Amino acid sequence: MAFLLCSAWLLSAVTVALNPVFVAACSDRQFTCNQGPCVAQDRVCDFTDDCGDGSDEENCSTYKRCDFQDGFCDLIQSLETVSDWTRTTEAGGLKRDHTNKSGHFLSLLPVGAAADMSSPVFSPTHSCQMRFYHYVGATHGDLQVLVHSAGQSSEVWRHSAQAPEETWERTSIDISSNHSFQVVIRGELSADSEASEVLAIDDFSFSPGCVTFPVTESSEPPPHGCPSSWFACGDGECIEESKVCDFTPHCPHGEDEASCPAECDFESGSCGWYELTLGDGFDWVRGSSKEVPPDYFAHPPLADHSTNSTKGHFMFILKNSSSLHPRAVLRGPLFQQSASSCTMTFWHYSSGISVGAADMYLRLKGVRNNTIIWTTLYDQGRRWNQVAVQLGRITQPFQITLAKISLGVFDGVSAFDDVTFENCAMPPPVAVCPADTHFHCVHTKACVKRLQLCDLVDDCGDGSDEEGCSPELQCNFEHGLCNWKQENSGGDMFDWTRIQGPTPTLNTGPWRDHTVGTSSGHYLFIESSLPQEFRDTAVLLSPAFNPTYLPGNDSSSSPNRCVFRFYYHMFGSHVFGLAVYMRTTATGRGNLLWHKYGNQGNVWRRKTLNLHSVRGFQILIEGTVGDDFTGDIAIDDLSFMDCVPHGGELPSEINPPVTPPATTALPHSCPGGQFVCGTHGECVPLSQVCDFKYDCSDGSDETNCVKEKCDFEGGDTCGLTIVTPSLFLKHAFRWETDQGKSMHKGQQYHRPPNDHTLNSPEGWYMYADSSNGGYGQATDLQTPIISSTGPLCTLIFWYHMSGFTVGSLQVLLRHGNDTHVVWSQTGNQGNKWRRGEVFLGLSNNLQVVFRAKRGISYMGDVVIDDVSFVLCSPPLPSHRPCTAEQYACANGHCIPWDNLCDFISHCEDNSDEDPYICKGFSGRCNFEFDLCSWHQCQQDDFNWLIKAGSTLTPGTGPSSDHTLRDPTGHYVYLESSFPQAFGDTARMIGPLLSSRSSQCKMRFYFHMSGAGIGTLSVFIQTEGQKQLLLNLTGDQGNYWQMRELPLSSPRDFQVVLEGKVGRSERGDVCLDDITFSPGCLPSPSAAITDATPAPPAGSCPPGSVLCENGRCFTPEQRCDFTDHCEDGTDEKDCGTSCSFENGLCGWKSSLADNFDWALGTGSVQSIRPPYDHTLMDETGHFVYLEATPVGLKGDKAHIRSSVWKESSPICKLSFWYYISHNTSGTIRLLIKTENDFVEVWNKTGHQGEKWNQAEVPLRKLRSFQVIFEGVRSWDVSGGAAIDDLEFIDCAPSAAEPGNCPAVTDFVCHSGHCMESHLLCDNKVDCADESDEVDCEYILNSPGACDFNMEDGWEESCQLFQNSDDDFDWRISHKNETPGSGPVTDHSPGGEGNFLFIHSATQGEGDAAKVTTRTPFPASIGLCHLRFWFFMHGSDRMGTLKVFTVGPSGTPLLMWAAIGNHGKQWTYAHVILSNPEPFRVTFQAEVGGDEWTDIALDDVSYTPECMVGGPVTPRPLTCRVDQFQCAYTFQCIPESWRCDQEPDCADRTDEENCPTVIPGTPPPQGRCPAGYFQCLDQRCLPSILRCDGVLDCPSGEDEHSCPLLKCDLGELVCESSPGCIPLQKRCDGSPDCEPFHSDESSCHECPARYCLDQGSCFVERHGPVCTCHPGWTGNRCHVKEKPSLTTPSPTQEDTQLYSVYTGIAIGLLLLLTGAAVGVLALCRKKCHFTKPKLMNYGVMDNPEFDWRAERPSMDDKQGGVPGVNSDRIDGRGLSISVYPWRKEVEQGLNWKDAKRSFSNPLYNYPHGVNRADCGSSEA
Repeated sequence: MAFLLCSAWLLSAVTVALNPVFVAACSDRQFTCNQGPCVAQDRVCDFTDDCGDGSDEENCSTYKRCDFQDGFCDLIQSLETVSDWTRTTEAGGLKRDHTNKSGHFLSLLPVGAAADMSSPVFSPTHSCQMRFYHYVGATHGDLQVLVHSAGQSSEVWRHSAQAPEETWERTSIDISSNHSFQVVIRGELSADSEASEVLAIDDFSFSPGCVTFPVTESSEPPPHGCPSSWFACGDGECIEESKVCDFTPHCPHGEDEASCPAECDFESGSCGWYELTLGDGFDWVRGSSKEVPPDYFAHPPLADHSTNSTKGHFMFILKNSSSLHPRAVLRGPLFQQSASSCTMTFWHYSSGISVGAADMYLRLKGVRNNTIIWTTLYDQGRRWNQVAVQLGRITQPFQITLAKISLGVFDGVSAFDDVTFENCAMPPPVAVCPADTHFHCVHTKACVKRLQLCDLVDDCGDGSDEEGCSPELQCNFEHGLCNWKQENSGGDMFDWTRIQGPTPTLNTGPWRDHTVGTSSGHYLFIESSLPQEFRDTAVLLSPAFNPTYLPGNDSSSSPNRCVFRFYYHMFGSHVFGLAVYMRTTATGRGNLLWHKYGNQGNVWRRKTLNLHSVRGFQILIEGTVGDDFTGDIAIDDLSFMDCVPHGGELPSEINPPVTPPATTALPHSCPGGQFVCGTHGECVPLSQVCDFKYDCSDGSDETNCVKEKCDFEGGDTCGLTIVTPSLFLKHAFRWETDQGKSMHKGQQYHRPPNDHTLNSPEGWYMYADSSNGGYGQATDLQTPIISSTGPLCTLIFWYHMSGFTVGSLQVLLRHGNDTHVVWSQTGNQGNKWRRGEVFLGLSNNLQVVFRAKRGISYMGDVVIDDVSFVLCSPPLPSHRPCTAEQYACANGHCIPWDNLCDFISHCEDNSDEDPYICKGFSGRCNFEFDLCSWHQCQQDDFNWLIKAGSTLTPGTGPSSDHTLRDPTGHYVYLESSFPQAFGDTARMIGPLLSSRSSQCKMRFYFHMSGAGIGTLSVFIQTEGQKQLLLNLTGDQGNYWQMRELPLSSPRDFQVVLEGKVGRSERGDVCLDDITFSPGCLPSPSAAITDATPAPPAGSCPPGSVLCENGRCFTPEQRCDFTDHCEDGTDEKDCGTSCSFENGLCGWKSSLADNFDWALGTGSVQSIRPPYDHTLMDETGHFVYLEATPVGLKGDKAHIRSSVWKESSPICKLSFWYYISHNTSGTIRLLIKTENDFVEVWNKTGHQGEKWNQAEVPLRKLRSFQVIFEGVRSWDVSGGAAIDDLEFIDCAPSAAEPGNCPAVTDFVCHSGHCMESHLLCDNKVDCADESDEVDCEYILNSPGACDFNMEDGWEESCQLFQNSDDDFDWRISHKNETPGSGPVTDHSPGGEGNFLFIHSATQGEGDAAKVTTRTPFPASIGLCHLRFWFFMHGSDRMGTLKVFTVGPSGTPLLMWAAIGNHGKQWTYAHVILSNPEPFRVTFQAEVGGDEWTDIALDDVSYTPECMVGGPVTPRPLTCRVDQFQCAYTFQCIPESWRCDQEPDCADRTDEENCPTVIPGTPPPQGRCPAGYFQCLDQRCLPSILRCDGVLDCPSGEDEHSCPLLKCDLGELVCESSPGCIPLQKRCDGSPDCEPFHSDESSCHECPARYCLDQGSCFVERHGPVCTCHPGWTGNRCHVKEKPSLTTPSPTQEDTQLYSVYTGIAIGLLLLLTGAAVGVLALCRKKCHFTKPKLMNYGVMDNPEFDWRAERPSMDDKQGGVPGVNSDRIDGRGLSISVYPWRKEVEQGLNWKDAKRSFSNPLYNYPHGVNRADCGSSEA
């Protein structure tokens, strides 16, 4: 407050002398004037001379007054109001202030909004009086006075006049308050006011009773000896007012700094901080935790920051008003100035759901605009947050203001504590300064460093350090760029920008300049927002300077100490770099002097550079843009010291020419297809180049290849190629080699300082520099083509991915145009090297690609090192036989036995992974189809899921499975994302294994990678008890790893795999390729558990199942399309014909899907069809593709039937489907058989808003499943539906013998078909027992035996007892131990013998072996062993096993039985396989007691075992003029095809029939009307056109003719949709255009008109033929069909004994074993041929050459019969049912489609690859 002292004492004295008066005594409420009169006390010091002598306006220092002549005094404009009080000398018609002078007053503008002017905060009082003057010259004005106190606002005065007063009026107001308060003068002038209307106020005064809050306490009143503008210390010393509150105590006891301490914790007071707008109900108040309202968002008691207790004090927001725009303003003490290093730190608390924002301002005395220096937005968490604000050099009095704003509802806690001003004091005065290094300030006598001179900062405090400076060496940008200039010669991409205040982008750049320190100052900055791009640069050029070394002098002794100083500001999350260069030429950057990268904080920083140059030079300041818009960089206050400007220009740079080196070429001397080695004359095949094996003696075949090990030392890329984009962008993100020592400061957080090889900055690595490029840009580092790799080939590398915004690293495999990801990692992996591993396995023509993708900013390089290809050289074939510890592959390789059946093709021909070879490995599962023998536990929290490709959560899980190693392969995984929670458990339980398992091991692969990995545990579970075998916790590395665990238990047991969710969503645990070794035997109780529940005793015979109606059926009668129960029980759950009205009818969803076919009803609103097809309304049911929230395009759902046993040749499936715009998706119908998958129908895209019918022929199939596959058309879509499935004519019929699913089938006398391996197996399968007739040839084969001989059974049966067992097998006709073993043999009469082990005299585990003497030829999946065994007695029964044993003697388990199988002979059927010639061993192991005898009987082998290959008849061959039916062994005349009458039993002669005959008729014009012109110019009567006979040489007379079936005498006409009737022929009116064939040859017979010895006659309607018997048609050209009644075939009609005998004799001359096989087939097929087919034409091979050729076993390269040494060709139609390859939609006919995938699980002989699921060809 400015206090005016009117010192008019001389004038008063004169007045009194001239006017003597009598003075009476004045009252207490009056003031006595000097001349005696009395005036009211409230008239004193009110800017009006009421005494007349001015004495009432003297001595007013205790009043707080303001006449606005020098400003607003201590009155404060409100920041909340739109309008402001304006200080002026004239307003409207008012041109004088209250004192009638041309002085200043306050007025309002007519804006229609209120303006508030607030007083300082006053302490509680009852004696405060306010006086002021107001001028109301407006009819639309309003003026009022309010008092804000204790959160309430009350009006204490309002202008009440209705008419304008147009004079200055005085108002006096008495104010009383028990709380601190503020007085607010509020005025408003309507926007409708005239320009002449005025509302003004002037001359405010507050009485001495109005005491400013807080009051500075003093122990005693100040002395009266100090001038009014000076401060009095406690000891009486007086100091200047400018030294009060300047951060330096000048009083002896620091009283001058007491009201403005540099540190304040608010424990003992508010330290001069006060609420500016006190009383508005939203204020800063000092208090402790108990005073904070408890209802703020249920906030716990707040401890202060100083003491960390609830008793400590702090400033906080107290709200008790409902204002919508509350504002609390906390203002600090008035400080005089601050030093350049001044920093303010404080602690701020801001927590709550609606706590609002806070701004901190710098307020300079006398400056209207405030400068924001800090801000915070909304909730900052329940904690104290430290803030540091750079204040810097402030040269005039200032205050700090903290404003809190809350729009709407304030709910939270906002507090302020522990404020500190550091390094803010100016340097103290000293008597003497060091002359060489410091400057002695002129007035303040302080010492400042010499380097601080002329740096545009007043460090002395009196400006003397900035006096006498050269303006050309300084620039603060207040008036432009000075003598600096922008780079305009193309050396940068954009310019620096000059600006005031903050930069345009939030959270980056400074808020004020450095020179002035407010928003009014100027500086330069680079704008990092668009259109700038990452790594764009802006360059600022200084003027040129002279050399710093004087010419002619010793440069070391007389340097010119040139110094460059500048201030820079680098704040923002994406700040990149600032650099300073010195150049001595007019172009280029020159030498780098200094650089700085990254965020340096929201502060101005100073940099000093010493400059040295022997040439003239120039300084360049280069700013580089980061990769986002928060990357602004600023500079200010650039200055040089002791530098001499250069008058001229710098010289240009001269580049000397460069001569490229000469190149040389090596001579080529090798033929095409071979590689030229470095050694002269040496060549190797190209297929051996780049295979990690040196084939050239000098190793040159591996020179230009990727190295096996690469550490990148010396920058060597080891053959890896950096792929540069064809369109090379500036600052492209790409791979490059580098060292850690080249890093700049700050890069260590996102790039390794040491390599992995040497762990040193000197070491090299390969990295993708994220300083370049943009978000998502990728760069590839790839190998040359690797010709081949070995089965164990593994890529190992080390990677480093650190930084907040690091992108991703992928490893891809490329085969030609096919590229897929096999490994990936995303995001920050910590500042350390990590191991990566990719199993490559066997592969040819492979490229490995490392692909790095850039993140959102430069903070995160992708780095790799130590890339190794381990065990990648292909193995060489061994010329030695395999040892007993090795498995002999079909191609001759030998592999360790432990590598067998581990889902990796170690043999290179996949013979070690053939499913027939791996039959002994129980529980083997790769999860490609389902969970196999594993099942989900019901007592856990969630399930393991089957997945293909990568998991849904980035940063965890593999990119592909372990089996197939591509995105189509499947594995099981534990999904750790929502809704799973930490600690949730998923368990999967394996098959029940027997306690008699020995040398049992489980092998599996796991993948546990991610920051939130939980736990994987493996247990053995027995009867509720669990034993922990393995426990893995946390990240185990981003690659598949194998574990092998031994398993054993005294009781039957199961393996439990348990996964627990970790602490974050990046915690997917994955498993794949689980295998149990052959020593792991299934428990017999498991088979009992899984079997069909036994029917009630006595209801059905043994082995039968009870129907719901009481009838019985056998398991063989289930799912065969025949209702044997007559109530549908046997077909109930098979996936039958279904309307879905009563459920799914046995159709089952696949566990390997991401979503399912769902059962639903019609809905108009949803994506489902609006109605079903069965009932045609909304209540009917169908199945449809459900839409799920996380569904992705391409997701598949499958619903499948059970395995159907057999179907008829005319079987077809009818169903209705609905696909529209809304009900989207693709539907595919797939057939799965034992050896093949095929697509038979598909439909996609909009098919109309209706149900459509499809009929699909299935034909004759055996053991097949029907699968409907649905595919999403786009993300989260679905709705495609199917309904009303119906199998039509699918039940096999015995009335058509020969129509069997396989050409090798045996046809019973009854006409039924039977698989050939069931023939002569001592088990009746034909109802007429014809399959067990004439079986001597089987019993006489080597190894077959019924043991019905007394002595010499080993010789007779060609068996021998092994010498490496514990005891021998014995022969007997009855058991020797009562209660164990059979009483009789298996023969019907029971009078024969059997083979058995006697366990009573042996110990538990003792083994007896018996082996065939004669080896069987190598074969896989072809040889069938049949026998009967008896295992009955104790519960501790032993085991019976069957092995094939190769030349090395290593047994390969084919079959095993364990436990008690009942008191009966049990049939066994075993498929034997071995890639080498093998013997068969039966091994029996003794159980736990003497009642564990095991017996064998009736052992036999199929003929395929003797020849080592398939014994099949040659396929049916028809004549050229005949058509071969596709699914029945029939030949019909070609003329019967497409005649609209089905003649084949399978009706294929009427399928795929064209509508017209292909071809185009030749040009016409040479022949007369009624004739047709052939290509050879021959003219034919047009009656021969389109008659079904080829008369022209090339048959062109039938081209483009409709395929119609016409009656005799009718004609086919190409221009008519139907036939020309007989009565329209030769009627004189042409009906058939264009050749008029109906009017041709009406009176003659054309030459050769009647064929096949027919006779021609001319009748009324033209020529007519009389045909010989057996022929028909207009021209006797059609073979006549037989009558529909044909006698059933007889045995005599079908036997071809002479043929078979001849064949057998021929084969006996080649090989005895082959002859036996042929005899077997002769017996099999003796009832096969239909006699009526022979009447239709003679076949090309009437003898049905049913020979079985034994392949040569000498040539290993030829492969083994049944073993496909090459992978099956995957070309053709792609099928997507797991585990098949990628989906390719093709419109192929399903009959022409080949096998759709190349899968290591399926290797079958060549020729099996047919899509017609029951091929008639072998």
